[in-house]
Amino acid sequence: MARPSPQTERVVALVELLASRPGEPFTLAEVTRRLRVNKSTCHSMLTTLAGAGWLLRDPFAKTYRLGPGLAAMTRAAASEYPALDVAHAAMVDVGLHARAHCAALALVGDRLTVLDEVLDLHAVGAGLRVGTSIPLRPPFGSAVDAWADDTTTGSWLAQVPGDARTHARAALDATRARGYAVELATPEARLQELAGRLRGPDGTLAIEDLVEQLAHHLAPRDDVLPLALDPSTSYTVSAVDAPVLDRDGRVALVLSLTGFGHPMPGGDVAAVGERLSAATAALTAALAGARYDPAGT
Repeated sequence: MARPSPQTERVVALVELLASRPGEPFTLAEVTRRLRVNKSTCHSMLTTLAGAGWLLRDPFAKTYRLGPGLAAMTRAAASEYPALDVAHAAMVDVGLHARAHCAALALVGDRLTVLDEVLDLHAVGAGLRVGTSIPLRPPFGSAVDAWADDTTTGSWLAQVPGDARTHARAALDATRARGYAVELATPEARLQELAGRLRGPDGTLAIEDLVEQLAHHLAPRDDVLPLALDPSTSYTVSAVDAPVLDRDGRVALVLSLTGFGHPMPGGDVAAVGERLSAATAALTAALAGARYDPAGT
């Protein structure tokens, strides 16, 4: 077993920190505090990465942000995924109709990495950001594991608490049957979203308004991976995902819609998912040169 390299891990953490907020420059002090490393080590990393073009240093503000060297590497990495060549137009289409951001992610080890993204002006949030790498941990990644072999799915399910594993397995079956995954916002995320909408111009939160709406907004819901979508129920959706499969039936890409601005009736969520699933099915067929049935029938 290979021994971990603390220095390499710190460099990865540094790049991921700057990638998590691409429009925000960081000072040496801020990076040092966030990474919890000493100032000398942090300065050495920043200087080396800036010299390689991975970071840009503002000589006047003395801040750092991602540089053009990383953009070139991202483009080179993306060229290794031929599905991206045909996926972009589909991403524009489904994102436009869903009024959501649409990202293309590829599975690398046990993580999904964002290779491309089309942002929508009507969507909320900054999207997933190209280069972001996300661990494949429940509930995230159900669109991968619903089409994975038993070994991979078993590993994913093993991360689910025992009392929720039966539901998680049923959710994977439901995801594969309908051709797309639906991930609902957790109660914590819904509370944060609600607080943001209720915050006044002066930045204060109208507590009385928050209390009044909590009962409705945070009412008990199905699991974050719903087995079915009730047209009469409103859902706070975190993501709608669907896979693009390669010739061997493995997941080549996952197209993910995020940034939904408001709760949606179950029928609307299903319409978004079905359009996305139709797009990924067409992309799968283009890669395989054959018709594709997302339910595997």
